[in-house]
Amino acid sequence: MTRLGGTCGIPRYDRRVYVKVSCAVDSTGAVRPTEIDWDGTRRFPVLSCGAQQEWGRWESGSVVKGWRVEVAPNVWRTLWWERGRFFVERRDANGE
Repeated sequence: MTRLGGTCGIPRYDRRVYVKVSCAVDSTGAVRPTEIDWDGTRRFPVLSCGAQQEWGRWESGSVVKGWRVEVAPNVWRTLWWERGRFFVERRDANGE
């Protein structure tokens, strides 16, 4: 099984913060994140969902999905999914 952390712009495993995400699923099976719950202390509604991308192969168990989501007016972040868990990239103290 190949793991994709640290490649293709996907955060390395030591740079991940796992979060709880509420999603809506439409009739075609497409998943759309609707809210991000950060450790049960802060919740961010997803105002808009932009591009969704997928990397890896289902056959090898290495699929990673990414969504560009708007969490505040004009504030976009990438939300990631791998093996049933959602995560965001850890930010440094200076916000990068």
